[in-house]
Amino acid sequence: MWATTRPHAHSGDVEKLTRGDGCVLLASRDPVLVETVQATAIALQVEVRQAADREELAASWQAARLRLVGVDLAGRVRGMGLGMSGCVVVGLGEPGLVRASAELRVPAMELPGDGDQLAELLASTATGASRGRVVAVTGASGGLGASSLAVGLGARAAAAGRRAVVVELADCGGGLDLLMGIESSRGLRWDALHRADGHLGDLRDELPAVGALSVLALSRDEPEGPGPQAVAAVMSSLARSFEVVVVDCRPSALQSIDAADQLVLVGADVRGVAAARMRIEHQSLAGSRLVVRRHRDSPLVAEDVGRALGMPVAGELREDRRVPQLAAAGLGIVGGSARRFRTDTARLWEQLA
Repeated sequence: MWATTRPHAHSGDVEKLTRGDGCVLLASRDPVLVETVQATAIALQVEVRQAADREELAASWQAARLRLVGVDLAGRVRGMGLGMSGCVVVGLGEPGLVRASAELRVPAMELPGDGDQLAELLASTATGASRGRVVAVTGASGGLGASSLAVGLGARAAAAGRRAVVVELADCGGGLDLLMGIESSRGLRWDALHRADGHLGDLRDELPAVGALSVLALSRDEPEGPGPQAVAAVMSSLARSFEVVVVDCRPSALQSIDAADQLVLVGADVRGVAAARMRIEHQSLAGSRLVVRRHRDSPLVAEDVGRALGMPVAGELREDRRVPQLAAAGLGIVGGSARRFRTDTARLWEQLA
């Protein structure tokens, strides 16, 4: 495939590069290519630094937020053994563009035809420094209340004055908008974003919301979750528009999002710990923190669960009978009557924040 097709750059590639503090780097000696890229960058007020030789490349490569490699210097870059993750090859329609993309194993853009795509990449790097915080919540087994916890954390973030959104990526989750009591509200659900790709605009005004908390829920007409490409594009957009993004997440979706915090909800009993160990070992959740779900008669305390799994405990979520009652009545679980739930999610949010 790499020898015959030209993979396109998209927002998922940029997210890997927007954590540095340097400029955008353009490795090229081609004056027309440099002028083409610089014209777009100037319009977006993005600094692009040109590197024309080995010394300049070596000095600027690691610190760059985004690395654009011209076809004319692709061979030199490959010979230097630099890390290629997230780089993009750019060219002006030369026949060597596809070959350079294949040799470096990175996406490519042909200018000026892909000028809009270049603008999207540069715009993403410009906003990358202020990306929102992402918290992914995964249940070690079903029925623990991962969806409720995600909504509760989003509500606490919104109550603290943060622009917050809750995203449903659980398998057949049933609708986070139901838990928030706004299932009849107009706005986008995942069925409208299934084919999302690349750089999306601000979605804040398009989503249903209760107060300051927005939600992107699955559609009950099409409950199947979106694919990795759509998840990456939408999550990138939400992280640019919101200060806090809380995801009710199936473990397989973690590969498509940049989760700063991964929380695994675990039952406080022997069976719950066994289920959590299996999920953690088989689905790459070892870097997560635990939230321990306790009932009145739970035989284990949070510290026992943390020691058994060898993982840090972020907090505890106690049983609150008002939560399922409110959800069943369609009243939303973020109101004031679920006091124990509200207290526990507030404490957990303080720990995370």
